[in-house]
Amino acid sequence: MGQVMRPFAVLFALACASLPSGCVFIAAHQQQASMDAACIISGRVSTARKDSLPIVVVLFQQEEAQAGPLPGGWHVVDHFVLDQPGRWGFGTLPGRYALAAFQDRSKDLVYHPGERYATLAADEPLTCKAGSRLTDLSILIPEKVDKPYPKALDVQKLQRRSAEGQLQMTMGQLTATGEVASLADERFSRERAEDGLWRPYDFLFVARAGVYFLEPYDARRTPVLFVHGINGTPVDFEYLIGQLDRSRFQPWVYYYPSGAQLAMVADHLDQTIAKLQLRYKVERFAVVAHSMGGLVSRGFIQRRARGGRADSMPLLVTISTPWGGHKAAQLGVDTAPVVVRVFYDMAPGSEYQKSLYSTPLPEGVKHHLVFTFNRKSASFGESDDTVVTVASQLLPQAQRDAAKLYGFDDTHTGVLRDPQVSLLLNQLLAETFR
Repeated sequence: MGQVMRPFAVLFALACASLPSGCVFIAAHQQQASMDAACIISGRVSTARKDSLPIVVVLFQQEEAQAGPLPGGWHVVDHFVLDQPGRWGFGTLPGRYALAAFQDRSKDLVYHPGERYATLAADEPLTCKAGSRLTDLSILIPEKVDKPYPKALDVQKLQRRSAEGQLQMTMGQLTATGEVASLADERFSRERAEDGLWRPYDFLFVARAGVYFLEPYDARRTPVLFVHGINGTPVDFEYLIGQLDRSRFQPWVYYYPSGAQLAMVADHLDQTIAKLQLRYKVERFAVVAHSMGGLVSRGFIQRRARGGRADSMPLLVTISTPWGGHKAAQLGVDTAPVVVRVFYDMAPGSEYQKSLYSTPLPEGVKHHLVFTFNRKSASFGESDDTVVTVASQLLPQAQRDAAKLYGFDDTHTGVLRDPQVSLLLNQLLAETFR
């Protein structure tokens, strides 16, 4: 058991972003040192037979000086759960490693003799050094296995981990925390944003979730955090960021896989911001959120309030947020062959939405709610902004906590390029941060 658990001591800081709030009190430099000491092993798993079985990728470490539970002194040190073929990855201690992947026909995280599997580097182990990146490894599970492994391998004795739990762990391991990037960076492209909705592991390994700075941190200026919506990217805020009073404010952007569960995203944002505040001694900041980003941001504020940290965020501006969800998400839940996790949260009346209004916003947070309407010549159906209904944007529970409401005759995305919205945003920032 000691050999199995040892790598998790190193990974504690790596996974910190997805764990309860206590770990944010680890010093930022200690977290960074732990990340630098780890090595990353990642790649893609595919199957010869096209079926809908979950896949478990298992990481083995070789301990040459002693006999392990498997031939050759191999020990199971971690595993990765996928709903379907795709990307996997591990952060671990330096050492010698091999991999195996199996289709979990029994769906119990146990390899049973007869289940299809494949191995990688069993004969010539991968040597992973501190800080090294062994990426683009490929595992193909064949249609038929010539020599089935003769015994069961119980991965869940290591730890139980669902596909949702795996995504949460991976977000924590691969988080960008204050990395400087340009809005022109390829990772912010529309293609990468679509990965975030439909292929979250591709997104995490290629684009990387987290809070990005658009310029080096400046303690003299107040951060403004921009949070995009579903299938969104920080580029959506290009106009508003370009019109921001940069003499007083500095833009931060939160980038996340928008297909993930919103509670998980809110947890991740809470942990990432907490680490940035520790590192840079940030006393106050503002949040500007578009569309579904408002639902993420309200959940984020709730988590800060529970930790007694809400006072540092006095201003929340939400734009075109579907506070009451979206009927198309319910349609996806009811009819889609594979339901994207966020559809459950975006369906009207979801448990996540109910949780947002179970408590009012903290007294020190002023919420300014911007809604949009753009029916133009259409004269039937619910009033909307071409994407989200006005009724959802003006859910009574959301209005209850808003300091003020602002209506704009704009489309759902056109509002982000509206000079009057930019003027309003700069006015609210100037009034809040005198």
